[in-house]
Amino acid sequence: MLSLYLHIPFCATVCNYCSFSVIEKQSSETIQWYLAELHKEIDHYAQLFPKAEIKSIYLWGGTPNLIGAKELIQLIDHCAKVFDCENVGELSFEFNPFPQEEIYDIVYMLNQHYTKRPRVRFSFGIQSLDNAVLTNAGRPYSFPGMVEFIRGLRDLKQENNIFNFDFIAFGKFNQTKKRESYLWSPSAVEFFEDLTASKFADSFSLYTLELFENQRRKKSESSALINQGCFGTEDDIYEEFDFLKKILLDAGYKRYEISNFSLISKSSIHNRVYREMENYLGLGLSASSFIRADSEYFGAFVSSSDFASLLDSSASPQNDIRGIRFTNTPYLPKYLEGERVAETSIEWLQESDYLIEKFFLALRTDRWITDSSEFESVLVSKYKEKLQSYAEQEFLVLKDAGFSLTDAGMDCYNQIITELLERV
Repeated sequence: MLSLYLHIPFCATVCNYCSFSVIEKQSSETIQWYLAELHKEIDHYAQLFPKAEIKSIYLWGGTPNLIGAKELIQLIDHCAKVFDCENVGELSFEFNPFPQEEIYDIVYMLNQHYTKRPRVRFSFGIQSLDNAVLTNAGRPYSFPGMVEFIRGLRDLKQENNIFNFDFIAFGKFNQTKKRESYLWSPSAVEFFEDLTASKFADSFSLYTLELFENQRRKKSESSALINQGCFGTEDDIYEEFDFLKKILLDAGYKRYEISNFSLISKSSIHNRVYREMENYLGLGLSASSFIRADSEYFGAFVSSSDFASLLDSSASPQNDIRGIRFTNTPYLPKYLEGERVAETSIEWLQESDYLIEKFFLALRTDRWITDSSEFESVLVSKYKEKLQSYAEQEFLVLKDAGFSLTDAGMDCYNQIITELLERV
């Protein structure tokens, strides 16, 4: 099967922490031009992969809700016309929680249109319940506003919905050194605890802020945000992450991936597609794709005339190819003129590269590595002794020839990966 990712890059404003491929304040004409090219790209791959069976469809950005319910429905229904979408297990949308009434209307319209789909997943980017953090991050709402927004969603949720809420651990929120500056206000903590206890949310994404200089800001502006104490140190950030994580675990959410928690059977299907290295197509600006060499789609793609034109003979694979990854151009003018795959983005995954990636992606999740010997060629020579040591420290659970990380192990993921893999 094949999963689809559709990238909607447009944002009304770009948040101060954002590092995604997004474009600010484009005209309605440019947005319509972009959507027209996206529809053309859908047709292109439908011709390349006739009768491809689609597993999941994911729309992210950017801010997909900016284009409205009508355009979102047209994109998905177009996919359903040209691909085999009979068994799509999940439609997933990433939305901002504002403007509030507009989001309610979009959720309602999508729910009405896709009542018969087995799963319609909405992920709302709340990010924080601390007013100072929201202001510094460039989010145009407040803690009381988010309380009202989340409560208003209760009347919209239907049986086939998955509601996910995104949060980011930003660390300290000002320059004071009091402990309470690392956490939310008591009322925000109480609301978060009540939300998790109610089980209204099917899942949560909890990320840690990575400090960087936003390429859309002047260097001096970005540095000022950090120096003013808007964002915390690494220790501060992990302290907040751990605090919120414990609330989620105590409420019964299972950590199914390093940054994702869900109730039983409510984890994101599309997220697992990425982690388990299944086939997926990324459509739109900067979107990435991965096609396994043992899939029915591989031969059709690498032999297609448009792909072949990007390569010379020296760039063709020799042997032991397990898959190919490629990414669309990040430049909007090129994409609008019909240029898609960026020549420099094409990556052939040979046996060792594939095993390394499969190992570190699988280890991020709650799924078992059933036989560690599969990865022996890319692991350090004494990996078995290291695995035993991690088990004794309760970082992982060993079972027969396989293992899986514990919650404590996921917290030490980077160290474990570095110590186990011969090269990263």
